[in-house]
Amino acid sequence: VLHWLGWPLYGFAQGTAATGWWVLAHECGHGAFTQNRGINDCVGWVLHSALLVPYFAWQSTHAKHHSKTNHLLDGESHVPDTKEDLTKLGFAWAHRMIGDDAF
Repeated sequence: VLHWLGWPLYGFAQGTAATGWWVLAHECGHGAFTQNRGINDCVGWVLHSALLVPYFAWQSTHAKHHSKTNHLLDGESHVPDTKEDLTKLGFAWAHRMIGDDAF
């Protein structure tokens, strides 16, 4: 029983540690770890490398992601359907029922 419990507990501990490292690496990518860009890049590169994520490529694409955050049409994470999209899909009734505020 201990053998079957040990691996999940170990995985949970490893995941928790890796999440902490990722948070630090993420802050380095934003330049928020220190005021020194060189230190941010050095620490970020080391942490990203340990997590098998290419730091400078991630930093570049992540900055692009943040440049479009909360943009209704150009956002990357969630782009809601527009009135035109719903009409094309045959759901114009949803727009009439909910109204413009949801779109």
